[in-house]
Amino acid sequence: MKTIFALASGRSGTSYLAHFFKHNVSDCYSTHEPYFTFGNPVLFGKAVAWNTYQEDEKLLPLLQRKKDFIARVNKPAYFESNHAFLKTCHRYATRLVDQPGFIHLVRDPRYVAKSELVREQLIRKIHLPFSYYKSGDKSFFQWSLTGDETIFDFYKDIKISRYQFYVLQWIEIEYRAMQLLAENNWQGKVFFIEVEKDFKDKSVMLSMLDFFNLAYVNKALKMDLRINKTPFIGKHNLAITTCKNLSKSWQNCHNNTNHYLCGHLIKIAGGSVQCRDAKPLCKLIHREYREVTLPSVLFPKLSQ
Repeated sequence: MKTIFALASGRSGTSYLAHFFKHNVSDCYSTHEPYFTFGNPVLFGKAVAWNTYQEDEKLLPLLQRKKDFIARVNKPAYFESNHAFLKTCHRYATRLVDQPGFIHLVRDPRYVAKSELVREQLIRKIHLPFSYYKSGDKSFFQWSLTGDETIFDFYKDIKISRYQFYVLQWIEIEYRAMQLLAENNWQGKVFFIEVEKDFKDKSVMLSMLDFFNLAYVNKALKMDLRINKTPFIGKHNLAITTCKNLSKSWQNCHNNTNHYLCGHLIKIAGGSVQCRDAKPLCKLIHREYREVTLPSVLFPKLSQ
């Protein structure tokens, strides 16, 4: 069976992509985050911590359950747009998929981080149950990394904001995507999508389906689908770093992962720093973020 996963951070169009598959692809089992599907683990929460702390005796049985579920699907293709994949499965992806395919979704990290932060703040405000879990003596947010991953070691001596945390998480997820493809020689099995631009382009979306040899429901694709917007996000008025060759740069990065992606990101943004040093980028992004107007009633600390 052809098995296709999204390589993406949260807040990067994964929900939209799942809806796109359901409405436009025939003979394909499509899911986003399978919370209510018996036997198909969603892979958030403790699974993220198990992966970070390499508690493989707990993680591997969970991945086997997912593989067994996929094997029982009576379709030629299985698609999952769950952004937990790179948070949980990147070390053991070869055990999970036999005929792999990947859709690499990339969205401007400032928008991703802003949306992730506002979502977390809103969840805290409404006290959504089961939003946090315990691992050892620590408490973690269900849908994020733990903060104990290697990239965060470079910032142990400074107090980073939660927004900066999400920027670094984005960088770590992109790095995992590149490493996964390079280490398994899977560069030819991935379709790249620049979210802000390509989701609106029918020709790109048709090319994606052709890339995986998927059958259309109708070649006149249904594009006006539900978008999982973050409430109270306001307008995106961040100054965008222009980069005409963004897609080309990321495609090149698929073939060259000898540097850490954060160095590459700073390079295309016009900076000049050592590859594993993302501090200047974080400072720049944090300064720009604080210029955004947020609802002061809901988030008074963030609006100061």
